[in-house]
Amino acid sequence: MNNFLSPRQYFMSTQPYCSSFTDPHIGHVYTAIIADAAARFRRLIGYNPVIFSTGTDEHGLKIQQASLLAKKKPSLFCDIVSASFKETFNRCEISYTDYVRTTEKRHRENVHSFWEILSDRGYIYKGKYEGWYCTADEIFVSEDLTTVIKLPDGREQRVSSESNRPVEWSSEENYLFKLSKCREQLIRWMENGPVVRPQRHYNLLKSWLNQELFDLSISRPSTRLSWGIPVPGDASHTIYVWLDALLNYLTVAKSSQSGTNNWPPSVHVIGKDILKFHGIYWPAFLIAAGMEPPKSLLVHGHWLVDDQKMSKTTGNVVSPHSCIDLATVNGFRYFLLHEGVPASDGNFSMKMMVRVANTDLADGIGNLVNRCCGKNLNPLQTRLAVNSSSFEACGSVGLELLQLLQSTPDTVHDEYLNWNFYKGIDNIMALVRGANGLFQIMEPWRLKKEGQTDKLNATMAATMETARIVGILLQPIVPSFSERLLDKLGVPRTERSWEFASVRWSTKDQPLGEQGPVLFPRIKSELYQE
Repeated sequence: MNNFLSPRQYFMSTQPYCSSFTDPHIGHVYTAIIADAAARFRRLIGYNPVIFSTGTDEHGLKIQQASLLAKKKPSLFCDIVSASFKETFNRCEISYTDYVRTTEKRHRENVHSFWEILSDRGYIYKGKYEGWYCTADEIFVSEDLTTVIKLPDGREQRVSSESNRPVEWSSEENYLFKLSKCREQLIRWMENGPVVRPQRHYNLLKSWLNQELFDLSISRPSTRLSWGIPVPGDASHTIYVWLDALLNYLTVAKSSQSGTNNWPPSVHVIGKDILKFHGIYWPAFLIAAGMEPPKSLLVHGHWLVDDQKMSKTTGNVVSPHSCIDLATVNGFRYFLLHEGVPASDGNFSMKMMVRVANTDLADGIGNLVNRCCGKNLNPLQTRLAVNSSSFEACGSVGLELLQLLQSTPDTVHDEYLNWNFYKGIDNIMALVRGANGLFQIMEPWRLKKEGQTDKLNATMAATMETARIVGILLQPIVPSFSERLLDKLGVPRTERSWEFASVRWSTKDQPLGEQGPVLFPRIKSELYQE
């Protein structure tokens, strides 16, 4: 087995801030769960410390307008929505180490300091900026990236080709950032290793950088945008929300015990819709400030709902809370990581989530654990000593399972490391099917009845060893489910890191833990049955 614990390197797993003008949906949570699985995995293999940040981006015109519609002060509006995001992430078992709001004092101070660095280095100047502005995306859009559509009432509306959101012509004096000056360095950064994954998003970013970059407006008149961080020394302008929001990563680094010694971040986990902000603007800001850009970006697709784009207009926005209420947090997390493929969009349905959770967590893993921990076949409630002869005594099916057990941890390690959580899960479930298959073929209930104690013990030992390894490997995916599984098997807390994921022979039986309720009760809902 690989020596997974040798490189105790620092790792920083971050995700983009969730804009606080809307309630959390499964797209927000998907980003958080991917980042969380990565952070948990790296803790298991010995990275220390792992700093994992999330939070809420609370400035900008969208939030200013949303608070006005809600008839609340922007600060109170943000307090309510940020608390909602934090509660949702906690319920989804997101193991963040820092939850930062961009309205915090530490962040405002960081933004002001960074602005002054850019200004001192000659990257900020004042000038007239005009073009098509998309309020929903909070960005100027070049005319070739807009199109005119006809509305249902017959009126024409110019929209962004990328987001399909309305744009309006704007001409104003702003502070500008010399983005054009950073193009060559951005290209070198992008080509220096696998910076952007998956490949399709790397190719898209490369195509953008092959085009001319124009200087970027990084302020808005405070008469139009008052809710934000004012430009240092010029209160008549408010700092552009994306410069403000992206600096949350640096705020986190400065707030950590090791300070900016942990810079640059190892990875930003982002949705594909904000690749340009993280793949062009953010590294350009850092390069201009004399800092290293992030080491990598993990870019994931979006979730469709029953093959349709999720939107408030169609009324098909899925709340994480409704998913957890139906399938528990373990069923919900498992489904998103099992069905989500970073390179493409996923398709969500409640019916599919129920089917996957019941098949794998209840009928697959749950059934396996219940079988080997049940008092009927395990009256002494012990995890039996196991060695190679345990598998050999089960014949060819036992030897096949042993071979799979010996190779799977390395395979899962590599898949997790490459962000292919769905492939890692598939390999783990192959173990579960192998162990359940062994149980069916060996028929331990028959062995007990016939008094074939040695074969019975061998079957139980092989099955329990498989369940133990499955529990360890699944910890990044379904942490509380795995915790209960390992508790049931009586696995000590000190023996749950990745080094214990390999087959381990033992000479002594170990007592099982408290059994309690079944590991994952089947979800019974008439609305979502096949």
